[in-house]
Amino acid sequence: MKKTFFYLLFISLSCSLNGQNTPVYCWQEHLSYTNAKHILEVENNIYCATESGLFYYNKEDYTINRLNKITGLSDVGISAMNYDSENNIIIISYLNTNLDLIKEDEIINITDIKDNPIIGEKKINNIDIESGVAYLSTSFGLVLMDLKKEEIIDTYKIGENGNFEGINDCYIDDTSIFVGTNEGVYFADKNSSTLFDFNSWTKHPSQSGVIDEIIVTYSGILFNNQYPFIKVRNCNGYYLEVGNDFINIYQDDNLILDLNSDSNFSNIQDVLIDKNNVLWVADSSNSLLKYENFEFLEVIKPSGPASNTTENIKFQDGFLFLMHNNNSITTSRTEDLIEWTYWQQFDNAVCSEKIGNKIYFGSSSSGLWKKDGEQLIRYTPANTQNILDTNYYISNLTSDKEGNLWGTISNSGKALFVRNFDNYWDYFFMSQLPNDRDIRNLIIDDYGQKWGSVRAKGLFVYNDNGTIEDKSDDQYKVITTSIGNGNLPSQEVYALANDLYGNIWVGTKEGVCVFYSPSSVFSGYNFDAQQIIVEENGFGQYLLNSEIVYSILIDGGNRKWIGTLGSGLYLLSEDGTEEIYHFTSKNSPLISDNILDLEINHNTGEIFISTDKGLMSFRNDATAAKTNINSIEIFPNPVRENYYGNISINGLAFESNVKITDVSGNLVFETNSNGGTAIWNGTDANNKRVGTGVYLVFSSDKYGDEKAVGKILFIH
Repeated sequence: MKKTFFYLLFISLSCSLNGQNTPVYCWQEHLSYTNAKHILEVENNIYCATESGLFYYNKEDYTINRLNKITGLSDVGISAMNYDSENNIIIISYLNTNLDLIKEDEIINITDIKDNPIIGEKKINNIDIESGVAYLSTSFGLVLMDLKKEEIIDTYKIGENGNFEGINDCYIDDTSIFVGTNEGVYFADKNSSTLFDFNSWTKHPSQSGVIDEIIVTYSGILFNNQYPFIKVRNCNGYYLEVGNDFINIYQDDNLILDLNSDSNFSNIQDVLIDKNNVLWVADSSNSLLKYENFEFLEVIKPSGPASNTTENIKFQDGFLFLMHNNNSITTSRTEDLIEWTYWQQFDNAVCSEKIGNKIYFGSSSSGLWKKDGEQLIRYTPANTQNILDTNYYISNLTSDKEGNLWGTISNSGKALFVRNFDNYWDYFFMSQLPNDRDIRNLIIDDYGQKWGSVRAKGLFVYNDNGTIEDKSDDQYKVITTSIGNGNLPSQEVYALANDLYGNIWVGTKEGVCVFYSPSSVFSGYNFDAQQIIVEENGFGQYLLNSEIVYSILIDGGNRKWIGTLGSGLYLLSEDGTEEIYHFTSKNSPLISDNILDLEINHNTGEIFISTDKGLMSFRNDATAAKTNINSIEIFPNPVRENYYGNISINGLAFESNVKITDVSGNLVFETNSNGGTAIWNGTDANNKRVGTGVYLVFSSDKYGDEKAVGKILFIH
């Protein structure tokens, strides 16, 4: 199957504006391009493939451009790529055997291999090109594609006695085709008309066993898989021997340079010497490296996070914090998301909390840290009144209305700890919790009660009754699946969220439940969680009961964003009974259906979505409501003739009624806000685009008290 994407159009619609000025319903990527895999020279551009997608560097104007699923690529996880200079086509294969052909102004998606119900492993290992034909080395044979016609033309099943072997690599010279398999090397006359017949192929007498790569060096073709080389071709008159941490450059059979002690690379994946004799290195730890005159010049990569694997994300006070749990933290102001700052002082960071100008970080192996301006403090028994140690697993951090810092410690008797604003430290022991207290979440409800999830053991609720230093009135309860003791659908609890009405939403291995009366936890009255019944195919069933709900987020309209493992992202109505959106990797730019964490910028409505393949965001149509309305913000304004998107009206009171009229007072449009935002598509009651002129915006809250007025100018 063939699908066409006009990627220039995708780029123009990819929401290049940021923060407040990003149109609603717009997707953006915030991906790391550090893990470089493959390099191509295409005219004046150097293309570099990473685990996130592609970026290309223009050697004339030094610009960097991205190509990914949002800007036109059909998938993520590039396994191989090559360039056909004859037809000016880049071919890309993905780990799932999907294929993209990148032309001058479009991307052609080829799904024939992906959609083919082949029994056994299905993988594209390498791509070679000869005379406009792409030779795809796959796990089930050698597949040929005519790049100009954009179609697969043949498949060669190669193997002794009809026992077909997977093809790991291919090399084509003037007369022959060589393929490396798990059982050695096979070769054949490339001009033969019977290559589809496995009898036309001859097994190399001296090459057996697994041949992952066919290596071309200054001395010829090597088939020995024991060579620690990455396959490289003749590059502009040079031959290169390349390993993970070395590069040997030959010219005229002479070694002219070895880069065996270069500290700039550590895990080389690909190399290239371009037509200007510039050396390019793709390194999985350091992205794209540029060498002029074979001396290191610079690292080239798009701005982005340090890693695509994120343990936890948090947005506070204009900052987005990403915890990678791999010796690095990434933080950025979300209003621009241009410059990312890497902090590597913290070992294995998993959580954060910002209180005033101070930022606290919890680690899975090195305890609690505080960053106060340029000062970095590590908490020890000496400065925490013997409450914390430097090897503690600080699994969660949050703060209450008084500015007290609360945290959880996994695998310790000190399950819950606090630091108040006077630097008083204490912990709270809960004897009913298991010894391995792997605590996943921590939230504080509207009554000051602390809720935490314990791996495979349900929940705990702790109430200090507002007296941190007096434990005599403290209460706690462990909540399980038992009726009368919580009635959780599963003791595997992954997510907790407190909605705008004070209800506690819980995500479990078997769907969602809600505590509608969290104040009754210790009284026992009307306490158990309730599962929401929804209708599906004419039958009632519990909401998402077959899904692993891994994250829950409440937006400004009190709607519920539900992240799952395996089924993507849901947006539900306030009460959870209506499905508004269901985003998956198949029906949206979402790069993975495994959602690990969710966060929101309530000022803009931007939803940050952490997946197992990287971070993305979606500009939501709900923002936090204002309690005192001074002015409203309208974007875009003016609305020009080439803009046909939605117009957002921000800064409203909760559930405001919004009316839009012309200057004569005629009603054009009426709606209610989601939280503090209302959306208008620029059409009237007859679904016709309004004409040039000024339109007035009137809003009031549901009590008619908080009112605001604005103007929108349309220019055609």
